[in-house]
Amino acid sequence: MTLHSNAGQLKGAYDAFAGGDIQPLLDLLSEEIVWVDSTLGPLAGAYHGKAEVPQFFGKMMDIYKGEFAVEVLDVLADDDYGVVLTRESGVVDGHRLSWTGVHQYSFEGGKVKRFDSFCSVEYQRFWSDRT
Repeated sequence: MTLHSNAGQLKGAYDAFAGGDIQPLLDLLSEEIVWVDSTLGPLAGAYHGKAEVPQFFGKMMDIYKGEFAVEVLDVLADDDYGVVLTRESGVVDGHRLSWTGVHQYSFEGGKVKRFDSFCSVEYQRFWSDRT
């Protein structure tokens, strides 16, 4: 089966992110991107426009202090949508946290116009105990 070009771009962006390079992901975003973290954690909220998305990643680095990892389980995509199934982990104040996630992308003209992140109950419980 042939990999759709949007799936290939997402996979490449996640591979680069795992190696510490966020630029390929940022290059996929439209100027009007809406980046939404729908969790209970400190990253929750909407980030509007390509200039705000790096703020999300800056907060992520502050929270996990470099101890964050994303494993891509699968990538599905067509012309309009992409879904990345993940296994994620991090360390917060000495506590190890692991969860599964679904990252949903909406494409328009080959660029990501919307991102939504959904996380499993392990993530939600961890952060609900700290708010």
